[in-house]
Amino acid sequence: MSTEVWILAATAVLAVVAICAAVIAVRAVRRVGTIATQPVEDPATPATRDAPAPSADVIVHEAVVTSLPTELEPRVVEGRLVVPPTQHQVVQAALGRPGVRLSIALHGVTYALRAESRDRITALMRREFRRRRRERLQAGRRAVRSTRPTPPSDQWLGS
Repeated sequence: MSTEVWILAATAVLAVVAICAAVIAVRAVRRVGTIATQPVEDPATPATRDAPAPSADVIVHEAVVTSLPTELEPRVVEGRLVVPPTQHQVVQAALGRPGVRLSIALHGVTYALRAESRDRITALMRREFRRRRRERLQAGRRAVRSTRPTPPSDQWLGS
């Protein structure tokens, strides 16, 4: 088999996997959507079925006040215990997926290969090279000075 056939086969397999993932995602969204649209009676509010209906000339405005909990607490929903995830678990779930990790790695590589980044890295390397060269030259000068004795400082006065 030639290379083109292998690439075509790999592309076909990848397309099938992508379509399967899309179908699974759509089914999951539809299932969550039907659960979310079902009316839920709040046990804290009294039933309004017994209340008389307002007349046509009276407009009733009811404000629904929902207080969001400051901390998420475990609760029972439809007979199941729901424990909210920690922030660490949310981050791990979001960033731990292979596609996200690959995207982050590719972003880093493309950032490193940009002209600005290459110029900055080149400048840093040049600066480091010059600093090390300066240090080597200074160390060499110190070594030469330490091996040569210095003449006495009052020699220029004459005797």
